[in-house]
Amino acid sequence: MTEITGNAAIRDVIATLAAIPDPVARARAVSDVLDAMPDIQAELRAVRQDAVLTMRQTLSLADTAEKLGISQPRVSQIAKGVSRSSKR
Repeated sequence: MTEITGNAAIRDVIATLAAIPDPVARARAVSDVLDAMPDIQAELRAVRQDAVLTMRQTLSLADTAEKLGISQPRVSQIAKGVSRSSKR
């Protein structure tokens, strides 16, 4: 199974949108994606939370943080569903 990075997947979507030949259709398609971003972000946060909760079933807080390259408090926040934007 090949590993898919989030950045590469998003860039693929952007490239697909940028390749739409008709500028009106391209602009509308990009607008649709931008309008959907809040819902998409919520879905992505839920997927991340599920992954962290799954990791925490078998790994310590410290090990989970190390594997993800984030702090232990951030792991706890993600597991609780706290996003950076909700703290502002």
